[in-house]
Amino acid sequence: MAEDVGILVVEDDAAMREACLSVFAGEGFRASGVATADEALSALEQEARFDVVVTDLVLPGADGLALLREIKRRDRSVEVVLMTGYGTVKSAVEAMKVGASDYLTKPFEMDALLVVVRRLVRMRKLEGEVRRLRTELKDIYRFGNIVGGAGRMREVRELTRAAADSDAPVLIEGESGTGKELVARAIHYEGRRSRGPFVPVNCSALPTDLVESELFGHRRGAFTGALRDTEGLFLSAQGGTIFLDEITEMPLGAQAKILRVLEEKRVRPVGATQSVEVDVRIVAATNRAASDAVTKGALREDLFYRLSVILIPLPPLRERAPDIPALAMHFIQRFNETAAAKVEGFGPEALDALCAYHWPGNVRELRNVIEGLYALGRSGRIELVDLPRSIRESPKDPSVPPAAPSSLPTLQQAEKQLVEAALRSTSGNKSDAARLLGISRSRLYHLIQVYRVRV
Repeated sequence: MAEDVGILVVEDDAAMREACLSVFAGEGFRASGVATADEALSALEQEARFDVVVTDLVLPGADGLALLREIKRRDRSVEVVLMTGYGTVKSAVEAMKVGASDYLTKPFEMDALLVVVRRLVRMRKLEGEVRRLRTELKDIYRFGNIVGGAGRMREVRELTRAAADSDAPVLIEGESGTGKELVARAIHYEGRRSRGPFVPVNCSALPTDLVESELFGHRRGAFTGALRDTEGLFLSAQGGTIFLDEITEMPLGAQAKILRVLEEKRVRPVGATQSVEVDVRIVAATNRAASDAVTKGALREDLFYRLSVILIPLPPLRERAPDIPALAMHFIQRFNETAAAKVEGFGPEALDALCAYHWPGNVRELRNVIEGLYALGRSGRIELVDLPRSIRESPKDPSVPPAAPSSLPTLQQAEKQLVEAALRSTSGNKSDAARLLGISRSRLYHLIQVYRVRV
């Protein structure tokens, strides 16, 4: 890591400058030194990147404070450490307000300088890792992973996209396994709050007597066992999204508190005398029709109306039989990226069986079935005999059309069918379709032309 870190030392005292450079070189950093602010700005314009600038506050010409302001104007990501004498400590403190990362008062031990620089380098590495993980999460939970060809799933994608552009509360309805959390995460990671935390909460798992404490936090001594202050799940989601899964399993008293948070944007920890402002978007979900839950007294009517500003109903998989081939291929593509065995697809009879099965566990069950095939070492083309017995022996629903002709298609026919299925499942989005098929966009355009696929 050290050799990838560039450090620029700005110091007009040649002995001090060389001492700093020697220490940094011994640590393995890529270090350079200059004597003035103008030379520093010229060095920063060169191709070699500097991650940290260590500068004296008093310099010939422009001082270290002016240099700091110019560096931050050009690139706020560069860390700046000031070296100052006792007489300029006040100016160094002012520089911290402008954007300096730290300062050292001369004379100081070189070990103290190394401690400061190591800390900044470690912070930069962690911040880079956080950015990388955020990018990966956004890719995992992008809209394109909500697979479905037309009808109700097209509506789900449109509602999800609209919800991401808003900050309004969202209520997602759908049976267990239909992908409610996937939709909630897509709303978060594709929306304006993607840089903030996403905090999922399983409301059915919250201890009844500790619901308020878990959600809103508590103060030390508020109840037996409250040994220290705790911020709670809402405050831990500050600036981001809290996902209240199975909201109808939450006690009605706690639901009233959620309603107050929606209206006042404040929470009051248990045992506190003052409420705390909170900036959190609420996305809730239920595995049953919310209107029925209201009728049966499991969901407060006023909370239902407040949460359902945007209502997203997810259909069960048994009502989405045409989407099953595209979903199955989507999971195969994902597992092929990490598994040792590689699966090419499904034989016609296997695909027919998948489409005919009633899928009580919905999309989650389909994913688990395909993951199980990989765990058993299946590779190549999956045939009917490879599927679990419950799917092989499931009665054929005469209303479900066969997924593929009973006779084996030619390679060209199969290739055209896959291209058409990918385009249908992505609503004609060629970039997403190419990604789903695991090919380049140029290759997809070529196949569209060769097979005269209508887009």
